Amino acid sequence: MNTAIAQMAHENGWSYEEAGDPPALGGTLWEQVSNGTARDKVVGDGWEAGTITGGSRSATQVSRKGRLEVRRTVTVSAPKRSITLGYFAITLPRRLPHMVLDATRNGRGMVTRPRAGQALSLEGDFDSHFQLYAPNGYERDALYVFTPDLMALLIDEAGDLDVEIRDNQLIVYREGGFDLLDPRVRERFAQLRATIGALAWSQSDRYLDDRVPAPRLLRAGPADNEVGAGGQRLRRKLPKEALIGVWAAGGGLAVAAVTGLLLILLR
Repeated sequence: MNTAIAQMAHENGWSYEEAGDPPALGGTLWEQVSNGTARDKVVGDGWEAGTITGGSRSATQVSRKGRLEVRRTVTVSAPKRSITLGYFAITLPRRLPHMVLDATRNGRGMVTRPRAGQALSLEGDFDSHFQLYAPNGYERDALYVFTPDLMALLIDEAGDLDVEIRDNQLIVYREGGFDLLDPRVRERFAQLRATIGALAWSQSDRYLDDRVPAPRLLRAGPADNEVGAGGQRLRRKLPKEALIGVWAAGGGLAVAAVTGLLLILLR
């Protein structure tokens, strides 16, 4: 526990958590365990910040097949120091397709990176600052969100940071972490919310995914908060540092993978 960060959060009326989930985790077992652990997590009104590190995470899913209960557990372990990634997440009014902006001015700035074949080119010199990734078939949606004025703000305000939109969160990342005790860092967070966050809020508030089945849209109205299955997550690369175990109790199947080597053991 970082007592200085905890005290700073308390003095500002924010909450503090020594270790917790990274922002915008989905419900799949793999996503629950493959995105690291958020440490020294500070949460304010509509935002959160912290440092994502490695470590060991497990998630379990229970289902039934007739009288048989099947329990699937996935565990991912990575050396704690293999990942040190500062993040600042801003809450948006609704879910959006999964999109990533990989900044050209930094090194590796994400826990897992998108696979090839999902890159999208934007107008002007934006590509010299960021590489945009969007799910296949969601290129038009990405252009709707990343308008020229938002692209200009991203270059000016976050050109050294990687940016991810996942569910209803806009997340910026910095390799090595953010010093949350530095007032200049907190001032930058406030500036990001007032500029990029405000414009992204405006764009996302009007977004509608027409791939969501029509009856559900009609029932929920224009503010429907859903994204089609194909746009919810980019296809991602497997972290090289990861040690993965998958166990299916009741089915007699165990799977283990170490840095890309897959071993299937039938018991």
